[in-house]
Amino acid sequence: MALKTEMKEIFTMKYREIIFVFLIFYTGISKADTTNIKDLNLANDYSQVDLYTGTSEKSITEIAKVYQASLVYIFDKQLLINNQKKNKSELFGQPFIDNVKLTYKGMFNQSFPQSTNRHVGNLLTLMMLVMEDNRTLLLDDGINFKGFIPAIFAFQLSQKFKERGFGLNIKFTNFEERVRNKLNSPDYWEEGALAKLKDGRVDEVFDEGVSFKGQDAYRYMRAVKMSPMCLNCHGIPQDNPANKGVRKEQWHLKDKTGFIMEGWTLNELGGGISVVLYKGKHNVYREK
Repeated sequence: MALKTEMKEIFTMKYREIIFVFLIFYTGISKADTTNIKDLNLANDYSQVDLYTGTSEKSITEIAKVYQASLVYIFDKQLLINNQKKNKSELFGQPFIDNVKLTYKGMFNQSFPQSTNRHVGNLLTLMMLVMEDNRTLLLDDGINFKGFIPAIFAFQLSQKFKERGFGLNIKFTNFEERVRNKLNSPDYWEEGALAKLKDGRVDEVFDEGVSFKGQDAYRYMRAVKMSPMCLNCHGIPQDNPANKGVRKEQWHLKDKTGFIMEGWTLNELGGGISVVLYKGKHNVYREK
């Protein structure tokens, strides 16, 4: 019986590892990426705005905070995401965006950014496209654990910005030795920014005198501290929900995605949201 149980656990963990890798690289579950914005009922004030009237630092800060709020919402909805029967309409389209806005207001105790920030509009649109890309997975009643965690959502969202040339790049990164997905490894500027955030004297870094891929740009990083929700995967085995009610000698050392838990602690620097905003009239760039 013990051998059977152990083999079942090994199979389960291997299955989760396969699903995790699959979700990182496969973002085309549906063809929503080719859908016109109006077909997804995404038309809003943001899509019509060409100029931003605020400062670049304010704009880039708003982008990072909206991005962070979306990750928190994805985590908060893990029970719904993995549920096999419930109505999941709040994960798609305008209801999804409305909930991200509510999350933003709750986290930062301030109103959601004005529609004059067109980059926020692009961000919201791509968020909805990511959710549409994963609709088939999220609605699949045959999969108990979908593996659609904040890290997966963040990576797919970052990839969409890279593909489109909106003049904006965004990703969640950490020190090289601390990133799970090496595609999120920090560049030289990000390493320096992370070092400043780790020092604890600042929670954000803004730099307007840099270039990125040969073009002048603004760069920004916002600290993300370890919260109780982060510890579910990145804390110690005692933080792992799968170990609740289980004898210590039988605790899982891996989180639900199949990675070894790092043992990080509450309020420790868990990484940074890195944003690149290209300078220029339209903020559109072309990589050479």
